[in-house]
This record gives sequence, structure tokens and C-alpha cells, in this order.
Amino acid sequence: MITFSFEKDIVRYRSAWEDWKWSIYNHLDPHRILLNIHGFYGCGKREFIRQLLQNHKDISYFSFYGLNNHDALSLFCEQILDNYQANDWNDIAKQYIKLYAFRFHLLILDTENKNEAYDGFINAICKAGVPERTYLADILIESPSVICKPGYIAPRSLVDFMRVIPTLDKAAIVRLHGLTGGIPAVVKELDATLSFEDNLRRLLQHGSAYSKLLPEILTRQFRSPESYHPLMYQIALGKHRVSEIAKAVGFPNNKCDKYLNALIKAGLVETENDRSNGYSRYYLTNSYLNSWYHYIYRNQTLQIMNPQKLFDQVVATVDKKIAIPALHNSCIRYIYNQTNKDRYSLFNFYAKGFTKSLHLKHRDGFKLTFDCVIQKDYQSLLCVFPHSIDEKYTKDKMQYYITAAQTYGTLDDDVTLFVFSVNRFSDWCVHQASLYPQLFCVPMERLKY
Repeated sequence: MITFSFEKDIVRYRSAWEDWKWSIYNHLDPHRILLNIHGFYGCGKREFIRQLLQNHKDISYFSFYGLNNHDALSLFCEQILDNYQANDWNDIAKQYIKLYAFRFHLLILDTENKNEAYDGFINAICKAGVPERTYLADILIESPSVICKPGYIAPRSLVDFMRVIPTLDKAAIVRLHGLTGGIPAVVKELDATLSFEDNLRRLLQHGSAYSKLLPEILTRQFRSPESYHPLMYQIALGKHRVSEIAKAVGFPNNKCDKYLNALIKAGLVETENDRSNGYSRYYLTNSYLNSWYHYIYRNQTLQIMNPQKLFDQVVATVDKKIAIPALHNSCIRYIYNQTNKDRYSLFNFYAKGFTKSLHLKHRDGFKLTFDCVIQKDYQSLLCVFPHSIDEKYTKDKMQYYITAAQTYGTLDDDVTLFVFSVNRFSDWCVHQASLYPQLFCVPMERLKY
């Protein structure tokens, strides 16, 4: 069995695919191979395979899924045998051997829900004798148990996303990461050779994966998806309490709570609890969901009738509504990923929506914001998230934050200060981080989680 991890290798899928092909060429048994592809539900595994095979004349893909014997015969002749007219699978096997007896050929068979047609082809080709240079790969596409939820669309880190489109500038990467959430099924539509504007036009097309993925997930997960769209739309608009969401959609609180629990179970919604009073706030799990409800949910007619207007609307608001909030979430996940270390343990007390920002004004008029201030047992954790994509930290600006942080204690022991930025820090900032053990300057390239 040869395993290809869609989840792991999506950021380098082309090189991973070439490695996989090489392993097939050198396989000990040239006739039968099991290709096992892992990846979460709805991420585009089959479409990924189809697209990769478009430029490989020596590799063919055929799916028996949902086909009866007659339809499978016709479709196999059309796709694999150049419209050859066959009466049965024995006739197909003979023609297949005639075509590929003297050249390499890999036939990938999608065997989900094996049926009579699949059994007929396998029996016929084995009876006729598989050509020496022919590989038959039974493809098993599945979701590992830990990510088997149909709605599981966990965010990909900015670092992973940058590997997919490394040639784009940082501003474009941050915006596209916010719009797509790093979801492979959507990211595959991006082209690193195109500008942000051209990639955005691709995403906003009516038939794009960006437009179709979320409705498909809800349709497969729920019998009446139309009941869940309004709840998720209100969350995207900034209503995070049950009472707020219920009032906006017109549901009783208990019914709204039931539907929210179903969305949590599906992996589309997550909760944050206030430790002081037990109240919960609800958030969409991925920035892709936020962007879809902001730009597609009520604009599907606009997508078709006036795509330029929709494009202009996205360009004007994407930073404030999608990119910067998604960037903040990336910073939060980065710190959570460090909580196994003692000095970051205070971040366990962070609660999204409950931990308030602190706004300060220096006596010379400079305004600064700590997006997170947590204090416990004479220890303090302060975080500064990016407030714009173009924001840069100069010597003077960093000095303001260092001075303000030191009002809570020393950066040698009592206080930990995280400063995040899309752009790289100046040499002076890097030098200060080496002088203060508890000062961490984190550029976008390090936002791995």
C-alpha cells in the first residue's frame, strides 16, 4: 500500500505527486497497488487527483461510483479507450491490453462503494492478463478518524499557506489566507503567477470551489441546511451570544442553542467560555466561513449579474472584515501552541471576546494598544497584534511598547511581551529582543501552529 497524505502534502502537492509516481514506477508488484489518500471531508481530494492527471497521458483515472454496469461500460470506453465500442468487460479488457501492452500506463480506479461494474472489469482484466508495463491502482480515499467530521475545516497556518503561493507579496498572502482559510479545496484555485486581484476574481466566480464548498458541506451534513445558514451568518456579522443570535434569526433561545450545538459537533462553530460567569460566545472555526457569509451568502445574484461590483466591495472591506481578524486568530493560535512552556502558561486564561484590549496614550500624543493583558500572581502577559497589513515597527514605536510594558514589571522576569507584525522588525527591535529575555518579536514567517 502506498499512502499519499493530502492533508500533509497539499502545500507541496506537485513534488509529492512526483515522489508518489516514482514509488509506483519502482514498486515490486507492477500489477496491483492500493493507493490510500487521507484528507478531511469535502477538501477536494478527487478533484485534486483529476486536475493532476490532466497533463499525464500515461496515467488515467476512472470512478465506478454510482454507475450501473451499462453506464460504466459506456463511460469507460469513452474516457479510457478513445470511444471504442465494446459489448462487455471481456471486450474492454482485450482492447485495453491492445492499447497499452507495450508502454507504461497507470490506471487509477476509484473504488468507493465497489459494485458489479468494478468486479466485472477486474475479473475480465485479470482473466485476460494484465500487461507487464501496466499498473492498476485501487484508490481508497478516506478521512482519518480524528478529522472525520464533514465540516472539519481546521485553519492552515500562514507559514503553510506561504509555501503554496511563495511569489506573492505579503499583503496578498495575508488577504488570500483570510479569504480561503488555507483550505486546500479552495487554495488549489489560486495561481502564484497571478496578482492578488486576478486570484480574487477567480475565487469570486460563481462556480468556484470558494463559492460552492460551504453549501456542499452543509447540504451533506444537515437535512435542512437552510436552517443553519442564518445562524452562521449572524455569527459572521459579530453576534456571538445565544440571545443575540436567537433574536436576530427569530428562533427561541433553546432551539437556537440546539442548532448551535449541532454546528459545533459538525466542526463549523466553536465556543469560548468566560471563566468568571460561565457565559459562552460562539465563533466560526475558519476565516473562510466568515468571508463566505460576508461576500457570497447574500450576493449570489451579484456574482452573476455584476461581478465587478462584488469585486470592488471585497477589495474595499477585506482588510477590516477578514484579513486582520484572521491574522489576529493566527497570532492567538501561535501563542496557544506555546502554552506547554511555563512562561506562556498565562495565555491559558485568554478567552476570545472576554479578554479586553487596553488602549493607552503617551503624554506626547502617541497612541498604543495592548490587544491582550493577562495578570496573575505578579506575572503579566501582554500581546500586541497587527492593526494593519502595512504596519511596521521602528525604534521609536517599539520603545513606546517596551516602556509601557515595564509599568507592569521587568521584561527580564515579571512581564512577557509578544509583538506580532506582518513585516519584518528593524535591526534595533531584534537587538532589543536579544537584550530582554521576555520580549518576543514575531514576524509573519514564524506564525506556524
